Amino acid sequence: MSLALETEILFRISLAIGDSMQLEPMTRRVLSETLRLLNAGGAAVYSCSGDALVPVCVLPRPFERSARFLALRACWPARRDIAAKGRMEVTLDGVTHHLIDLPGFGLMVIERIGPPLEASFLDSFLALARKLANACRACINEQEVTEQKQRLELATSAASLGVWSWNPATAVLEWDELMCSMHGIEQQAFARRLETWFDRLVPVDVERLRAGLDAALAGTRSLDEDLGVRQPDGGVRVMRVLGRATDHRLAGVALDVTTRRETNDALRRARDAAESASRAKSEFLANMSHEIRTPMNGVIGMLDLAGDSGSESELRECVAVARSSAESLLAIINDILDFSKIEAGKVEVEVVPYDLGDLLAEVVRTMSAQAGRKSLPLRIEYEPDLPRQVCGDPVRVRQVLLNLVSNAIKFTHCGSVTLRAERRVDVPGQESMSVSVIDTGIGIAPDKQSHVFEAFAQQDSSTTRSYGGTGLGLSISGGLAELMGGRIVLTSTPGEGSVFRLELPLVRGACHDRASPQAAMQPPSAAYNVLLVEDHPVNQRVAEAMLTRSGHRVSIAENGLKAVERMAEGGFDLVLMDMQMPVMGGVEATRLIREMERELGRPAVPIFAMTANALEDDRHACMTAGMNDFLTKPLLARVLDEKIAALTGGASR
Repeated sequence: MSLALETEILFRISLAIGDSMQLEPMTRRVLSETLRLLNAGGAAVYSCSGDALVPVCVLPRPFERSARFLALRACWPARRDIAAKGRMEVTLDGVTHHLIDLPGFGLMVIERIGPPLEASFLDSFLALARKLANACRACINEQEVTEQKQRLELATSAASLGVWSWNPATAVLEWDELMCSMHGIEQQAFARRLETWFDRLVPVDVERLRAGLDAALAGTRSLDEDLGVRQPDGGVRVMRVLGRATDHRLAGVALDVTTRRETNDALRRARDAAESASRAKSEFLANMSHEIRTPMNGVIGMLDLAGDSGSESELRECVAVARSSAESLLAIINDILDFSKIEAGKVEVEVVPYDLGDLLAEVVRTMSAQAGRKSLPLRIEYEPDLPRQVCGDPVRVRQVLLNLVSNAIKFTHCGSVTLRAERRVDVPGQESMSVSVIDTGIGIAPDKQSHVFEAFAQQDSSTTRSYGGTGLGLSISGGLAELMGGRIVLTSTPGEGSVFRLELPLVRGACHDRASPQAAMQPPSAAYNVLLVEDHPVNQRVAEAMLTRSGHRVSIAENGLKAVERMAEGGFDLVLMDMQMPVMGGVEATRLIREMERELGRPAVPIFAMTANALEDDRHACMTAGMNDFLTKPLLARVLDEKIAALTGGASR
C-alpha cells in the first residue's frame, strides 16, 4: 500500500470520527468507512466493562453470530495483553482478526479474508484508534470534541501530516504547527490568509492550487496536488496537498514528498541509464557479429578457393588474403581483451627510455599503406624543443597512436593526416609532451564529442555501417592514456576535421637500444624433444608442423592425464600445454608433473602454456601451477621459435 493511499484512507476514516456526539451513529460511520476502504469482511467496536467487552456497534449485524467469528473469538488473547501491545492479530484458515486497543475505552476488531493488513499501516492506525477512543469517551461523557481537533491529533500523531482548513466565507486559513513548519513559517507569525500560502509557493504552482481549491469547492473533484514550497534557505520542498469540501469549507492534509520524489527521479535516471547501456551493448554485439563475420568470411572463402586453385600464384594470393583476414579478426579479439583488462584494472604500465622520434616514424611506416590506399599524405611535425629521448611505455604509446592515426585515415577522404609532437607547459613547472593526430576528415558533432571515449560508442549506428570498427578503440586509448598519467583531448569541427591530442608527463631520459645484447647474440635453438599436449586435431597439426619445420621432434598427448603418463617415462626437453582439455586440464597436469619431478629428483622440464584463454587470470593460474611461459592462440611460428630459442640462451622463465 503506497503512502499516499495510506494517507487517504486514514484521512477519510478520521473524517468520520467525532462528526456526531451520539456514540452509536459515530462508530457506525467509522466502521462503514473502515469496511469500505479496507475491504474488510466485518468490524466492531466494543467498550470495556471490567473484564467484559460490550458491543457498541457491529457491522454487518450478523457478524458476531457467524461460525467463522466464533472460532476466531475463542482464540483472542486477554484484553490486558492487547492493551499492552496496542494491537494483535489472530489468524485461522486464511481469516485474520486485527484486534486494536482503544485506550481507556475498549477494543476495535477488523476482520480480513486473505492477506492481513500491512504492519506499517496498522502502526499508523494506532494513532487513529487513540483518537477514536477519545471521541467515544467524549460521546459517553457528553464532552464536545470538534472535528478539527480530531484531524489535528490524527495528523500530528499518526502520519506526520500537516493539517489545514480554509473557510471561503470568512477568508480564514487555518494551519497547524506542522503545516507552518513545512512552509518555513513560525506559527505565531502565520497571517491566516490564503495569500500567505500563495506567497510560499513557486510561481508556477500558485494557479494550480487556486484551480484545485475552486474545483474542490465546486465538488467536481477532491484536491490532490504536488506543490513546490519555497524554503527560507532558498531551497524548494515538494508537498502533496489533499483536501475536500465539508460544510461549505475546505479541509485537508499536506505531506512532504520531496525525498520520495528525489528517490523516484534517481530510480528513473538509473533506469534510463541502464536502458541506454543495454541498447549500446546490443548495438555493439550486432556490430561485433558483423566485424567478426566479415574477416572470417574472407578466411573461409579464400581457403575454399585455395583448395581449388590451379596455379601457385593463385594459391599464394588466396593464402595472403586469408592471412590478412585472420589478422583483422585477431585485432578485433585483441581489442576486446584489452578493453576487459582495462576494465578489470589488470593492465600494467612500464617506464623505460625510448626514442619518441623513432616511435613516431615507426607509426607512420606502419600506417603508410592504409594512407596510401586513399592517397592521403601522412606527415610528422616534430617541434625542436621536445627532446627525442624520453621515458615511458613505448608499447602503449605506440598502441594509442596507431589507433588514433588509423581512425584519422578511416574518417578522412581528402586532405592529409599529421602527427605533431611538441612540448607543453600548461602548469608552471610541469612539462608534458603532446602528440596530436590532426586530420581533415568528416569531424564530430559537438553533442557526440563527449561520448566518443565511451565503450561501445561511435557517433551513431550509421558511422558503424559506413566505416566499420568495434567502437572500443578510443575507449581503450583513453584508458591507456589515463594509466600512463595523461589524457586524450579532442577538438573537432564537423566537415573540417578533428584533432586528438595525446598528453603525457614529459620524463626526459637517455635512449637505449631496446634489443638486448644477449638477444642479438642469441644462438639458434637446438633440436628438442617436444611433448605437445593438445586435444584439438587441427591445433595438433598446426603446432606439430611449426615444430617439425624448426627441426624439433614432436610427440602428442591428447589430454593432461596422458601428458603426466608420458612425462613419467621421461625423455622430453619441452612441453607445450593446452589449458582446457577433456579428462584433465593443463593446469592440473602441470601441478602433477611438478610434484612428480620433485619426488623423483628430476630437473624441471620447461612447460609453456599454449592456450586460447588469453586473460590475465588465466596467465596467473598457469604460472602459479608451475609453467614457465604463456603463449596465446593463434600461435605464430615466429613467436614460438623465439620462445624456444630463449631456452638455449638460458632465458626461460
